[in-house]
Amino acid sequence: MGIQESLVSTAINLASDIKADAILALTESGKSYELLSNQAGDLKVIAATPNEDIAENLEKEYGRKVIKLLVRDRDRMDQIRHAVWKGLRENIFSPGELLVCLAGSMGSPGGTDTISVYEVSKSEYTLAEIVESDLAMKSVVEIATELGRGRGGEPLGTAFMIGDSEKVLKLSHQLGVNPYKGHESISALDRRNWEMIKRFAFLDGAFILDRDGYLVAAGRYLDADVEVDIPSGLGTRHIAVASMTAATHSKGVAVSGEDGTIRVFEDGKILAKVDPNSRILREFLGS
Repeated sequence: MGIQESLVSTAINLASDIKADAILALTESGKSYELLSNQAGDLKVIAATPNEDIAENLEKEYGRKVIKLLVRDRDRMDQIRHAVWKGLRENIFSPGELLVCLAGSMGSPGGTDTISVYEVSKSEYTLAEIVESDLAMKSVVEIATELGRGRGGEPLGTAFMIGDSEKVLKLSHQLGVNPYKGHESISALDRRNWEMIKRFAFLDGAFILDRDGYLVAAGRYLDADVEVDIPSGLGTRHIAVASMTAATHSKGVAVSGEDGTIRVFEDGKILAKVDPNSRILREFLGS
């Protein structure tokens, strides 16, 4: 029995022992998925692959949905997280499900070498919905987590508005000098700019970014006056961000200056509330 066959047998036994909801096979060639499908009996088996031809062939042969990965992640856990987030968006997985995962070296047929147990969380579902396909939001949330963790344990409260920047500018005014005026090519997607962004977070007011993640302004007072229904106890920063997302097609990210909690807003509502120190968030963002 070869290595791949032994790993498949072990994964099936483990899934049965722990009553896993499914076995997730990260595969380049489709071999591990084929072995699992032929041996797993009633166990649910899901394939994930970055190879479009293999995905199409497996779907035709087995009549099951295959998760098509966008990139070839080198890290095994990144492969699994990528597949889980895609699976959540495609309603293949649900929060709370327990998975036995087979992973290996992507790009190398027959490279399966790792078995992991992975529990799908509600937090992952929310984060996947918000930032999985939006690099600007992903970058802003990651910057927000660093501000929320703070320096010396003291969080730095601030706000970011992403998208529909022309209308956001019309519904806001500058509190002081705009450090980004005349510097339209500074992007939040470029990590080299993050330290500068964090320094300007000490300014009163919000950061304004266009939908591609370029900084338009900092120190902006948000004037949108739209009634929103958010939990009592949140301060003026959160109300202003929520109101702006209700008045425009922007998304907002607010960092609490009290406990560092990050809240993501859209259409005047809170989409997500996350702890900047949570393990799940750090893993999701890779920070």
